[in-house]
Amino acid sequence: ASMARPLVGFVENWPGTSLQGWGGGAEIANPGTGGAGGAGDGFLLVSTPFPAHLGTNSLGSDYAGDWIAAGVNKAHLWLNDVGGAQPLEIHFGIGNGLNFWEYNIGFAPPSRAWKEFVVDLSTPLNFTRIIGQGTFQAALQRVDRIHVRHDAWPYVQSPDYMQGDFGIDRLLLTNDAVPVQPLSWGRLKRFYR
Repeated sequence: ASMARPLVGFVENWPGTSLQGWGGGAEIANPGTGGAGGAGDGFLLVSTPFPAHLGTNSLGSDYAGDWIAAGVNKAHLWLNDVGGAQPLEIHFGIGNGLNFWEYNIGFAPPSRAWKEFVVDLSTPLNFTRIIGQGTFQAALQRVDRIHVRHDAWPYVQSPDYMQGDFGIDRLLLTNDAVPVQPLSWGRLKRFYR
C-alpha cells in the first residue's frame, strides 16, 4: 500500500491544551497559554523532573509518508527554554524504526523566549543515522515518526540524560519554493476558529 504524504504548509500549533498525539519518555503537557503567540496560545511543554531522556516524538499521520514525493524539504519549529538558562541542545530526528536519522545541528532555544529554527532536509550531510540501515533518502521516503530531543555528540540511538524542560510551537512543514512569512498572533487566531 502506498503511504500517505505529509502536506507542504502543514503547521502544528497545539491549540488549547491538546497534545496532538505526541508522546515519548519525557513528561509532556500543554499549558494552553504562553506559546509563540502569547496569551491564549497553547504549546507542547516537554520536561524531565529528574535526569532522563528529554524529548518527544510523534507517530501521527500528519508526518507519516514520503516526504520527498510530497516536496517537504524544510521543517520550521519555534523553541523556548521555558525553565530558563539550561544547557539545551535540541535536535530534530526523522525516519522509521529501521532507518532513523538525527539532525547534527543542535538548537539552543533562548531563555524564556521563543525563537524560530529551521531543519534543512535537502541533504544528508547534516544528519547522522542513529537507528538501523539504509540511506537518508530511503528514510525520508518511509517516515513514520519524528523526534524533537535534547542530545549531545556523539549522536546515537539513546540521547543524553538531562533534567530540564523546553517548549515547542508552530512546527511547519515546507520547502524552498514556498515563502515562509512570520505568523502574527492575529493570523494565528484564524487557525483556532
